[in-house]
This record gives sequence, structure tokens and C-alpha cells, in this order.
Amino acid sequence: MLAKSKRSALVLSAITVLVFGFVSALVNILIPYLLSSDPHTIVARPESLDEPSEFTTLIVFMVVLLLILIAIGAFWLYRFFGERYYGLRGALRWALFGAIFAVCLKAPDWFLADSLRTLRDVLRILSILLAFFLARWIVPLEK
Repeated sequence: MLAKSKRSALVLSAITVLVFGFVSALVNILIPYLLSSDPHTIVARPESLDEPSEFTTLIVFMVVLLLILIAIGAFWLYRFFGERYYGLRGALRWALFGAIFAVCLKAPDWFLADSLRTLRDVLRILSILLAFFLARWIVPLEK
């Protein structure tokens, strides 16, 4: 189904980026908005989105950013990961990686004080490794 190919790498990368984006938006935008009901937690100036040109610019920017991230992920997947990282289990593993990575990026803000900024940044950097190996542990590679 998703044997190693450039197309499969694009699909798996898209799955990862979209799950990461969805979970990240949920953690960073939706939950604070639901807790406060303040539209400023979503957009700093909500009235600026009434202008069609600014809204269109935002949508175009987000689409271009997602395409760039998908292309980078597909390159890395195709170049550095073997056949065992593809297929249905691979798709599940990469989606899980995106979700865990999004949560791990935000978790240091929840648990560490602002005075420990350096430790928070180190934990954010290490979160990619934690997410990768945790997803691999939850959905193991096929033998």
C-alpha cells in the first residue's frame, strides 16, 4: 500500500505535518480560547481578519508553509528511513509522532517556570527524539 517511494514519502510526511498542525493548534489556540473566551488568544487583532486581503494572505502563507514542511519531511523520509518505516503501520507511527511532538513542544511551558527558560528550550529540542522513540515504542517496527 505505502511501499517506499517518493509518493509514499509525501503522503506520510503530509500525515505527520497535518496531525502536528492540528494537535499544535488544539494545544496552543483552541484550549486557551475555550478557557478564556477571549478572541485575542486566537489572533492578536481579530478585527484585522475582516479585511479579505489580510485573510487571504494568511491562508496563502499557511498553505505555503505546510507545503514546505511536507517537502522537507518527505525528503528526509525517503532519503534516510528504510522500508520498515512505510506502510500502514508507518502511517500510524508518523501520525502518532506528529501528535506526541506537538504536545512535547508545549509541555515544558506547562510544568516549568519562566526563570528556567534554558531548561525549557533544551527539553523542546529533546522532544523530537522523545516523540520519535515513544511513537516507535507504541507502534513497533515490523520484523
